[in-house]
Amino acid sequence: MLKKGGYEVAWLDGIAEEWSFNQWLEKIKEEKPDLLVMETKTPVVKRHWKIINKLKIKNSKLKIILVGDHVTALPEESFKNSSVDYVLTGGDYDFLLLNLVNHLTKGEKLEPGIFYRDGKKIKNTGKFQLNHNLNKLPPIDRELTKWQLYAYQNGNYKYLPGTYIMAGRDCWWRKNGGCTFCSWTTLYPTWRVRGVENVLDEIGQLIKKYGVREIMDDTGTFPVGEWLRQFCRGMIKRGYNKKINFDCNMRFGALKKDDYCLMAKAGFRFLLYGLESASQKTIDRLNKGTKVDEIEKELMMAKQANKETGGHLEPHVTCMVGFPWETKEEAKETVAMTKGLFEKGLIDTLQATIVTPYPGTKLFSECQKNNWLKTENWDDYDMSRPVMKTKMKDSEVIALARSLYTSFATPKFILRKIASIRNWEDVKFVLRAGKKVLGHLLDFGREQT
Repeated sequence: MLKKGGYEVAWLDGIAEEWSFNQWLEKIKEEKPDLLVMETKTPVVKRHWKIINKLKIKNSKLKIILVGDHVTALPEESFKNSSVDYVLTGGDYDFLLLNLVNHLTKGEKLEPGIFYRDGKKIKNTGKFQLNHNLNKLPPIDRELTKWQLYAYQNGNYKYLPGTYIMAGRDCWWRKNGGCTFCSWTTLYPTWRVRGVENVLDEIGQLIKKYGVREIMDDTGTFPVGEWLRQFCRGMIKRGYNKKINFDCNMRFGALKKDDYCLMAKAGFRFLLYGLESASQKTIDRLNKGTKVDEIEKELMMAKQANKETGGHLEPHVTCMVGFPWETKEEAKETVAMTKGLFEKGLIDTLQATIVTPYPGTKLFSECQKNNWLKTENWDDYDMSRPVMKTKMKDSEVIALARSLYTSFATPKFILRKIASIRNWEDVKFVLRAGKKVLGHLLDFGREQT
C-alpha cells in the first residue's frame, strides 16, 4: 500500500533472509529509512524494545512503529519500556500505516487507533475501527515481500512453490466474543471478508504470474455458507482446481457432506481444524462452540467426500495441553483421541502446543482474576513451557505435548501413508513433514530452565 502510494519501501525480513542481527542492522544503515515498522508478538516484544532503544541511540531521528496483537492489548507498555514513537492498534495496521505516513508527509488527519508521544505524555486517537473496505486492498506485492522465502520451507505445503493469501479478517465465530484463548480476537473483534471474485482474481494471478501450485488461505476461519459454495464453483469454472491445491483453516460443525464434496472437487486439500481438547468441559470453557462427540463423524464426511469425488481432503488438527483446570487423565484423553483418529485414517497431520494465555484474550484476564499466572515475563510465552499453574508438573505437560506429536505412530497409519505414496512429490512431502515433526519433538525435548 505504501509503495503504491508513491513511497519508497524496503522489506527487511531478517528472519526469512536468515540474516544475523548485525547483518540486519547493516541493511538498515544502507537504506537510511525515515521510518521503521516492526510487527511484534508477546514472546519477542522485550527483544524488540532493546532493538528499538539500540536503533534510537544510533539515529534519534528515526521514527519507529510497533504493530500487532500484543501492543494492541498493552499499547502504553511499549512506550514505558522503549523509545518507540508510534503504536498502531487493531488488525488494519496496513491502512493505519498509510494514514500515518500521509499524516507525516501531507498533514492527513490521523485515524482512530494510533498511539503516539506528545512530549512526555502518551496520547491516542481513540479506539481503532475495522471499517476499511478489504476489496480496495491492492494485490500483495510478491516481489517486494520476497514471497519465494516462504514458498519452499513450509512443512504444510505438499506441492511447491506455495504461498499465502487472506480472504477475510479474521474468524466468523464471534458468539460471546469468540474463543477465549485466541489472540486474533484482540486484533479483529469484528468479521469482514473480501468478495469471492476478488479472491479468485488473486489466485489466478498467483497461478499465471508465479507458477504457484499450493495456496494456504490464513483467514482465522475460512468463510462458509453461500460464500464458500460460490468460491468452490468459481475455482471449478476457472479451472484453478486442476492447477493448484487449496488449503484453509476450518471449524468443526460448520460444514455439511455436500460442502465437503464440493470442496474436494474444487481442489481443497489441507483443512486445519482446532480440535484443542477431547474434554467437552474444556471446549465449553474455551467457548469453542464445538461438540467433541461429533468430531469423528465430521472427519468421516470429509474422507467419504474423497471417495465419492476422487478428491484429496487431508484434515489436520491442532491440540493443546496445560489448561489450569485440566487433570493429567483428561490430557491423556486428548492424546488417546488423536491416536485413534490417526489409526482410523481420519486425520493426516497434527500440531500440538502448550496452551499460552496472551494479553488481550479472555483467557489472560481469567488467569489474572484467578491468580493462575506463574509469570508475566513475556520471554516465557513462547509455548515451550507452561506459564499457567496447572494440576500437573511442568515436565508432565511437556511430555504430553510430545505424546501428541507421536500419536500418529501406529502401524496402521504408517502403512496407510506408505501405501498412499504415488509419486516423487509425495516422497518429498513425507520427508519434509518428518523433519518438521522431529523439530517439534526437539522443541519440547530441550531441558526447561
